[in-house]
Amino acid sequence: MKRPVPFVWVDVFAEQPFGGNPLAVLDGSELPEETLLPLTRELSLAETTFYYPPSAGVEADARVRIFTQAKEIPFAGHPVLGTAAALLLLQKLPWQAPQTTVRLELGMGVVPVTVTGGELPERAQFSHRNISIPGSPISDQRLAWLPPALGLPMERFSQKVAAAAGELLLYPQVVSGGALQLMVPVATPEDIEQIEASYRDVVVAERALGAELGILAFSFIAPPHSDGPVKVRARFFAYDAPQEDPATGSAAASLAVYLHHHRLLQSGQVLEIDQGPPRGRVDGAPGRRSLLRASCDGQSVQVEGRVREVLRGDMRLHI
Repeated sequence: MKRPVPFVWVDVFAEQPFGGNPLAVLDGSELPEETLLPLTRELSLAETTFYYPPSAGVEADARVRIFTQAKEIPFAGHPVLGTAAALLLLQKLPWQAPQTTVRLELGMGVVPVTVTGGELPERAQFSHRNISIPGSPISDQRLAWLPPALGLPMERFSQKVAAAAGELLLYPQVVSGGALQLMVPVATPEDIEQIEASYRDVVVAERALGAELGILAFSFIAPPHSDGPVKVRARFFAYDAPQEDPATGSAAASLAVYLHHHRLLQSGQVLEIDQGPPRGRVDGAPGRRSLLRASCDGQSVQVEGRVREVLRGDMRLHI
């Protein structure tokens, strides 16, 4: 390709520089269709997005296509937040401080993203109503799929929680905050740190237990209560991301839906998720960690986080 392709690289859910989940956002208007998935794989990120003008008759600011290293997907959290901020950073859309709403046309429909900041965009929040709880908690022999996937004994995949109506025993359950994902309560935060996931067995467990986009293992940092945010430690694994994901906005949405359903997250209450591996891929390196904030009122879900620009430029694709 002779014409340069503008792009920006951002870190989403990054409270600290070089934290969160990286995302590359590219102008897809000049890119051949057959290059989108190979280019995503070449960049080696969990997801890459490509932006276009909105479709005819659709009330949106941009059409966005989201690719994992496996396929195109209709929705994902950190790509939605990162792309909205990137379009403002690239001046493809006008930034009006302190708040600008960007309407993104996605495979699941139009999703509004509220971007806030000062001189530049700093934080982004999406909101949508595509939520559901299609199945019951999983407490039977099907839990046997989880130990080989996550490397913990089967009895660790539940959690006792003090609730207003008495003690509640949480079990894994498939929930949708925009994509069907398996929420897996784990007994203690220390257990979360001991997870040693097997990618092959994660793939098997996802399919066997009814998830279409990953497994979120979580544990409460402190018992949930109605005063202040609900805080959890979490880690995420999925078939279309061979490496552990350091921040998953769609899973944050699903977890908010799950906790609201079980009356552990009140309408308007904030859920704070500390997500990411405890260790990096290089021996001795710390894991890449993220902070995600979510809320749910039973009808809609919101997810919010910091977006940091890392680099930008023009890409020339040689094929």
